[in-house]
Amino acid sequence: FSIPGVTSKLNVQLPQELRKDGGYDHREALFGLPPYGGSIQQNVYYADSTMCDGNQDYSRGGYPTRDNDSTGQMASWKAPFIL
Repeated sequence: FSIPGVTSKLNVQLPQELRKDGGYDHREALFGLPPYGGSIQQNVYYADSTMCDGNQDYSRGGYPTRDNDSTGQMASWKAPFIL
């Protein structure tokens, strides 16, 4: 069956428990220039926050956890990434 507005499929490579036969329904974000005909493969981070405070640096939190950097805090998200 077809769901209105679904323009592509999204699938997860790792962890394999999140992989789904046929992928997950996906809709375009409608911003930027998408690389039509290609694929996007980047690290995905869960921010564990609403990220509503523009004065706070959220890049040192979330999951998956990362090793601490020279400041003693968890390292920032390594670009490029998807939230």
